Amino acid sequence: PSTPGTQYKSIKEQLDDGVRGLHLNIQQGSSASQVVLCYPDCDVNSGGTLQTTLKVVKEWLDANENDVVSIFLEGVATDASPAAVIKAFSDTGLDDYALKGKPSAWPTLSSMISSGTRLVVFVEEPSIVAANTQGYFITYAGVVLKLDGPFNYGAEWTCGPWNKTTESILLIPHFIVQTASYNGKTYTNMPYPFNLGTTNGYQYEFHAVSCRGGQSIWVNFMEVDFYDQGDIKTPTLKLNELPYPGYDIDSFYPEFYDEDPDLPDL
Repeated sequence: PSTPGTQYKSIKEQLDDGVRGLHLNIQQGSSASQVVLCYPDCDVNSGGTLQTTLKVVKEWLDANENDVVSIFLEGVATDASPAAVIKAFSDTGLDDYALKGKPSAWPTLSSMISSGTRLVVFVEEPSIVAANTQGYFITYAGVVLKLDGPFNYGAEWTCGPWNKTTESILLIPHFIVQTASYNGKTYTNMPYPFNLGTTNGYQYEFHAVSCRGGQSIWVNFMEVDFYDQGDIKTPTLKLNELPYPGYDIDSFYPEFYDEDPDLPDL
């Protein structure tokens, strides 16, 4: 594309890198049966068809049997045809992996892997959810608490809205946009691929921890642009209480610790 998208890497590369949540902005394509991915719109940046992307996800799940992926179809009042969205899932066979129905309690990852339901699909537009008679489109309403965002560079990260009711999934948009003109049209939500060492560095962890402190549910998803820039891996591992690859608790003790017989064994 002639302007930056929101990521530098392909969908497959993202999944290979450990990304497990994909946010796809859907719009109607050139025909009634086609749905395309665009941001902020198709005049600026087109990410191809929804079906092409879903095929990549299906092939990746086929090859990675112990992984779970979530897809967020974003766009309130989108002009994307509900029938065309459903068809994209069924034609690729990705619907076979989808968790069906809003669960009263979220299953564990291990149980989802065992049952073969290794895909969760959240949909922002209610009419698309209603059109899916198989029930594998899970509505944002009452399920996903999506916090404020995106933000302009230099603005304070905020954590509203403070109106959790029944939501059980916490989604934090952590990315920056800019106002820019393209082909004579001004956009207020163009991607901002600058200062990523800061945005995708300590500010990422600060934003997650700060907003978690004001909500009664844990952080489930952080929506990040240009995730491979800066360092989001370290704070993500910390938020999940996981060790950095190649390290364990022993790695953070000085050498003399094991040499002193009076100190307890680790």
